[in-house]
Amino acid sequence: MKNSIFKIQNLGFALIIALFFASCSEDDDFMTGEDMDDDMPAMATCDDGIMNGDETGIDCGGTCEPCTADTGRRAELYVTNNENGNISLYSVTGDSLVTFTTNATAAEGIYYDAANDMVVQASRSDMRLDAYSDISTLMEDSEVTAAYSSSADLESPRELAVNGSTYVVADNGSNKFFVYTNNGTGFSLMNTIEVPFPVWGITFKGEDLYAVVDSSSDLAVFYDFEANAMDGEMRPSKRVTIEGIVRTHGLTYDGTDDVMIMTDIGDAANGTDDGAFHVIDDFSTKFDALSDGDLLTVDMQTRVAGASTMLGNPIDVAYDSEENAVYISEIGNGKVLGFTNIGDGGDLAPSYSMDLTSASSIYFSSDETDGNTGMASSNMMTELYVTNNSDGNITVYDGSGNLIKSVMTDATAAEGIYYSAMNDAVIQASRSGMMLENYSDFSGVMDGNTVSADFTGDAELMSPREIAVFGNKVVVSDNDMHMFYVYSYDGSSFTLENTLDPGFNVWGITFKGGDLIAVVDSSSDIAVFNDFLDNDTDGMITPDKRITIGGIVRTHGIDYSEADDVLVLTDIGDAADANTDGGFQVIQNFSMKLDAATDGGMIAQSEQTRVAGASTLLGNPIDIAYDHKTETVFIAEVGNGKVLAFSNALNLTGDVAPDVNNDLAAASSLYLYNN
Repeated sequence: MKNSIFKIQNLGFALIIALFFASCSEDDDFMTGEDMDDDMPAMATCDDGIMNGDETGIDCGGTCEPCTADTGRRAELYVTNNENGNISLYSVTGDSLVTFTTNATAAEGIYYDAANDMVVQASRSDMRLDAYSDISTLMEDSEVTAAYSSSADLESPRELAVNGSTYVVADNGSNKFFVYTNNGTGFSLMNTIEVPFPVWGITFKGEDLYAVVDSSSDLAVFYDFEANAMDGEMRPSKRVTIEGIVRTHGLTYDGTDDVMIMTDIGDAANGTDDGAFHVIDDFSTKFDALSDGDLLTVDMQTRVAGASTMLGNPIDVAYDSEENAVYISEIGNGKVLGFTNIGDGGDLAPSYSMDLTSASSIYFSSDETDGNTGMASSNMMTELYVTNNSDGNITVYDGSGNLIKSVMTDATAAEGIYYSAMNDAVIQASRSGMMLENYSDFSGVMDGNTVSADFTGDAELMSPREIAVFGNKVVVSDNDMHMFYVYSYDGSSFTLENTLDPGFNVWGITFKGGDLIAVVDSSSDIAVFNDFLDNDTDGMITPDKRITIGGIVRTHGIDYSEADDVLVLTDIGDAADANTDGGFQVIQNFSMKLDAATDGGMIAQSEQTRVAGASTLLGNPIDIAYDHKTETVFIAEVGNGKVLAFSNALNLTGDVAPDVNNDLAAASSLYLYNN
């Protein structure tokens, strides 16, 4: 009897094996259930029967020799919903969807902790974080109940970023970061941080937190975020502009590929066809080289946009470094989209497309990519570059005002300077040669050496006083012609693009994003030119706003800090007194005050702080720079022949002595490189 049973079992097994081999095709290396006829036995379907991302395939190797079952890669997308609060779990490799119905009726911000099999999402209906456990055990649509939740602290959550046990919510209700710690059984609110700009997407890169600046194309970073987190206002360590983006919302960083990806929603009123995303490869090298306020040019990125993309309002983004795949939650068109083979970008059709009305936040999880947030930025550097109007030397100081080196150049007089770490080059405006000069490999030049310009612009300037650089454009203010000279710069040449007459005497200039702010020489006024570089033809140019800075007699030097939103200006007083009547003024929260001032109006002295008096050694402070990291103001004091530094500048008023007092006869202009 036992032998009979054994024979029957073996016969059944043989039939199964026969059917198994019959499923193998000579011309199919990989088959899924979709590739097989409906009348084929269930044993021959090339998956595990569960649409949960663990799909298996049968690899016949081009023959019908015994096939090997190969477990599919776990590649999952977790997507929140702003209409019903559901969590949609897509298995990318298995082409499956499981929907979890939550207690929320709207949600944005999501994270999957594979080690603890837990999804955390930010509820916009209940204004809290909710944690859902044992997610992988739920293989079909299910109602889920939060294992635990935070208190209802939130106002309008938009994104969630996680680093270990630290959970940060970007909330655009009143622009705050809510910082929680998760001990596995509950959330504790550690800090409520006020952010000085509109927030949306956030992501960790090592210990650094990156944040998009909503309603702009800017990207900000908070270095060593957790160590510096505290209640109250927290300003970014650096803020730069990403060229080509209209308005950014989503971002994600992958440490394996060192890639940052940002979405561009375009015009918020158009939710159907003007969206895009930007891929920034080799992100650390590029971003770390930029000084605060700089521009990351579009030629250093890859942009995907166009009708074929189906991108209208790409609200969030995720990335799979194993497949170099970008995934988008497209709320405008109600889709979850995936893009591969991105190459040079352009108008690409998605390789993955799923309908999902009100898709909001998206998070990608796989065994290979989880936790690959990469390394925090390092090699932070602050250097002050100073020109000279008597010998053309370039003098470099560190952030504490200590001399690094003095280098002799081709010029015998110069004014206007910029250092590009991306090119390791100094650009200065020669007053002796009346041209722009470029000095490459500058970091390797030793103290006391002589350098020659590896290329120059044409000798077309008349009396250069300052330069301002934004991306690959160099603007020279020339106070003989009362003109702005606009050059393009490609690392090997300068090309004069156009000359612009603002209708007033010029001197100091600085960029605030794409807007140029210029002092009106022989006055206490400043002029603002919105989107300055859009002016691409010769001729007159009218400022969008001209306002008076209360308390100043005659201004020359100007500098703006994106990170601190601080404008600093010098006051030379009476030009005939070059030794005793100078000063400088600090305007904090400058953007708000500038917006509030009407054309022809004033920023009153009561809205500023002023440093002046005999102890300051300020007589003719010709230029100024501000270090947001240390809140230090640096001055090129041409009247008394000095480079001065005033620390704790945001809290200084009156007659105070400088903290740094370096002799430098004929010091003319300053540039602070501060990455």
